[in-house]
Amino acid sequence: MSRALFVGRSVIDLTSLVEDFPASDSKVKALANDVIPGGSALNAAVTFAHLGGEAHLASSLGNDGPFHSLLYDDLRRYDVTPINICADSKYRIPISTVISTRSSGDRMIINDSGEECIHLRDLPGLLDAGYDLIQLDQYERAFVRRHRDAIRDFKGPVILDGGSWKEWSREYLRLADIPIVSEHFYAGGPDAFAAECAALGIERWAMTRGSRGVIWQDGARRGEIQALEVHVVDTLGAGDIFHGAFCHAFCETSDFVAALERANRCAAHSCNALGTRGHMNS
Repeated sequence: MSRALFVGRSVIDLTSLVEDFPASDSKVKALANDVIPGGSALNAAVTFAHLGGEAHLASSLGNDGPFHSLLYDDLRRYDVTPINICADSKYRIPISTVISTRSSGDRMIINDSGEECIHLRDLPGLLDAGYDLIQLDQYERAFVRRHRDAIRDFKGPVILDGGSWKEWSREYLRLADIPIVSEHFYAGGPDAFAAECAALGIERWAMTRGSRGVIWQDGARRGEIQALEVHVVDTLGAGDIFHGAFCHAFCETSDFVAALERANRCAAHSCNALGTRGHMNS
């Protein structure tokens, strides 16, 4: 069984599905509501475990309280091993408000106002625990900076989930063997990103573009994977699911393009159902 460590963001998503976004200063009735653990690293870890891998999640997971219990119950249900890296007793799980539209599949996300945890637990040997792969998602910066050398020396592939460009994104790119980023991550598009990767010595990368599919490069080869036609119900977490599925397939086969194709199918399938877990029951 493949083992992977997912380092990054965990949140609680307060979700509402509406037909269309409400106009300014108006009200709209939700078609569905839910409260569910989320975040880019957590969703990827759950996907990896759902597909049959052994997923470990290194994240700031908070302390006692109803949301803390909800998060741990969810991870137990999907057989994800939680590793709380935060030593701050006052840290609380961030809350994200997510509104998705049934008419278009678009969504709006309001992130928590809190800051990342900077007081870390001492976890010696965490990155030497026999993982086949590590994924980073640009969050948990204090942890990543503390363990930078161990990540750099890791023998397996380090995958980067890059959703949008941040002031510290280049730090994460320097640690990555395979960055898989959204089209919003790098200004200038695939060619500019290819040049950035070449300058950093990165030979493999992929860029997801929603309904326009995926562009990938592997050494001198570049190709494109077409998006699948699906009836979109909700796109929430589709990128996270793409990453979790890619990590699992790549661990199993070491075939870069085939793993991207598998991830593309899993992410498309997830859009057929509401939320980040609905597709797992269909």
